[in-house]
Amino acid sequence: MSEEFTPIPYVPEQHFAQVLRWFELFGETMIPEALPQTGYIVPGVAAGFLYRTDSSVCWLESLIANKDVSKEERTRALDAVVVALSRDAKKLGFKTLLGSTQLEAVVKRAQRLGWSYMGGGFHLIGLQLDTLP
Repeated sequence: MSEEFTPIPYVPEQHFAQVLRWFELFGETMIPEALPQTGYIVPGVAAGFLYRTDSSVCWLESLIANKDVSKEERTRALDAVVVALSRDAKKLGFKTLLGSTQLEAVVKRAQRLGWSYMGGGFHLIGLQLDTLP
């Protein structure tokens, strides 16, 4: 396959419906407000997002791909998105980029792209802040 997978900046008004569809293909959902402004998308194939903090650490999360395209296309597009987000994180002055996953394939991708494995599984917990008094 000679097609290049060049990520472009994510624009919610242009890309959210597509990203939402991909989440739904995995039985998940997403709301526009939960995705940060810093993200990249390979239209039709994959997207990912950079969650900034007020520390030297940021997070690469909400990495998603279209189940309806080939594994090879998803792999190439996701790799390109991860590289683009990593470069943005460095340009923005962050010192460490973290990500979390329970998927061995994501760990292998990260290691192939120069990331280090930092430890075991995780439990996701959350609090809906509008429930607080």
